[in-house]
Amino acid sequence: MALKHILQLEVPDTACENVLKVVDMSAYASTSTLPVTCPQLSVTVPGMTQPVYFTTNLPLNFSRVLTAVDLGIGTSTSLPIPDGVYKISYSISPNDKVYVSYYHLRTTAITNRYYAELCKLHLGECEPTAEEKQKLNDLRYIKMLIDGAKAKVEYCHTPNQGVKMLEYAHKLLDKYVTGCCITCR
Repeated sequence: MALKHILQLEVPDTACENVLKVVDMSAYASTSTLPVTCPQLSVTVPGMTQPVYFTTNLPLNFSRVLTAVDLGIGTSTSLPIPDGVYKISYSISPNDKVYVSYYHLRTTAITNRYYAELCKLHLGECEPTAEEKQKLNDLRYIKMLIDGAKAKVEYCHTPNQGVKMLEYAHKLLDKYVTGCCITCR
């Protein structure tokens, strides 16, 4: 039986707009028989062409919280990290042969806006008014677009379709916030 490492990353969704968390969920073979060397995490931010590399302080099964400063997109850790498609890769030596790469659609900002609008609804223990029911239906449709966009990027591996769906969700949420009816699309 051949020994091998099974690399896997998780990028959990978070409500915090100024961090991106990456967790190493890999299953490593016995490191005494098959050592792990030269770990490298790379993150390509939406709109950028070159990744940011992280090669230090990457123990096995790491959990890394990245900020705008870490990603090279800001000078303060309190700056928000943008929504969009991130390419996240992790490798160990030999890095050209032992690696894993993912597309992650970050939807933190739009999801937080969605929840803020949901909190404004007056839903109780009884049937909502027709107006509140319409608002709820509009928000459900927007949330379905957000979830569909994540599925297109992360499961269907069609990032362009996911980005278009997310852009449409933004457009509808902007329209909803201004009080316009979105069901007329």
